[in-house]
Amino acid sequence: MRDQEKLNELTKELSKIAVITSLQGNVRTGSLLLHFDRNAIVLSTIEANIDSTVDQIIGKAPKPQLLLSKKNLNRYNKMAMLGSLGASLITLSMTNRKRRVRWHKLTGYLFIAHLGMHLFFYRKALRRTFR
Repeated sequence: MRDQEKLNELTKELSKIAVITSLQGNVRTGSLLLHFDRNAIVLSTIEANIDSTVDQIIGKAPKPQLLLSKKNLNRYNKMAMLGSLGASLITLSMTNRKRRVRWHKLTGYLFIAHLGMHLFFYRKALRRTFR
């Protein structure tokens, strides 16, 4: 619904439904607010009319994103980065010094590796920032 043309087309088609009194679309949020006369029609009927109109204009729901898309990989990487940073900080509270240092180093290295991957994903944006 963030495509202005689709939103205009949808608004035009929905305004043909007699019980709908007003429509207000917002491309920025991708939403459409509609008011209708509740006493003039059964709620399930208006829902069915709206659903069929939306399906005609916009189509069926978009295909789900792949689990290993670039966006999802970066999201997983950020979670791993935060997790390894937290684990690194938690290991500082361990009582055994030798064990604490070893685990702190290991989790620190994991954080640095994920930070490197994060910077790799954002390399183009970083180059634009520092030009």
